Amino acid sequence: MEEQNERVEVNKVSDTTVFDYDNGGWPRDFDIRIEVAEQREVLEAN
Repeated sequence: MEEQNERVEVNKVSDTTVFDYDNGGWPRDFDIRIEVAEQREVLEAN
């Protein structure tokens, strides 16, 4: 007779965080600074 190892999995339900990616209310200069920082990262990586 073979022993059977039973595995009990517990599914933990956690609250999901909803992210709001709309930056329409942010100042335009903030968007430009982010874009420049992203471009700088790309250029420095190469």
